[in-house]
Amino acid sequence: MIIANLEDPVLRAAARHAARPDEDVILDPALAMEAMESGYPRMMIRVGSGSVARPFLTLEGNIPTLTVTRATLARWEAERKAEEPEAGRACFFGGRLRSLVEREATTASWVDRTLGELGRVVGAPLPRTLRAFGRRVLEFPSHYVDLYPLAEACGVSRGALKARFRRRDLPSPYGYLRWFRMIACAYVLSDREVTIAHAARRLGFTSDGNLCRAMRSLTGMTPTEARSLQGWTRLLITFAWTHLDVGSREAWDELEDLFIRRVA
Repeated sequence: MIIANLEDPVLRAAARHAARPDEDVILDPALAMEAMESGYPRMMIRVGSGSVARPFLTLEGNIPTLTVTRATLARWEAERKAEEPEAGRACFFGGRLRSLVEREATTASWVDRTLGELGRVVGAPLPRTLRAFGRRVLEFPSHYVDLYPLAEACGVSRGALKARFRRRDLPSPYGYLRWFRMIACAYVLSDREVTIAHAARRLGFTSDGNLCRAMRSLTGMTPTEARSLQGWTRLLITFAWTHLDVGSREAWDELEDLFIRRVA
């Protein structure tokens, strides 16, 4: 997930070009604030007069901040105009931004590690569309509490989203969403200083009791059990056995990059 603190529509489009196709780009200021407080963004992009990259302090720690100066934008514009034929501004600036993002955001996140670990549990890399689905939920679990934002991200209705799963004999996408939210819960609780009430607030549950009931009904574990290393391993294995068998992974491959972000 990238937070783009940008007002210029061309630069907003450039940020979408710069991001990976399996991650969200947050442009809305209110949603960006929620993402910084309760999500796991890998970078913020903004325009200013400061250095090109410096840490941005959030309530949860530091995330890299890419500060693009006006002088840098002027240089990019000159380079673009020197091309024959001239490239579109959004696409050209997006390429320049992508190089800076890849240079600065080099550390694998817990989300990257978790998706890789799930792949090792099932014995094969997860389908691209499944990784994109999981990344969105794991990076911003308080936003993806139901299917509405997922359907909006895909540009389809909730009914159309569920129908695509049904046609491939897959369980409801809401079932996968619940599992990924429980994985996010286990990760938050792996910090022993985090209370169940704090985890509930961060993850978008109405109360700690609601979180406990959701965890128990889906996984058979309590949050206290899930916060241990043994609980984490059990959670991933149970998810893999119940929802990531060979047939299910093949069906995910047929979802035609549904959760892959498209850039015009």
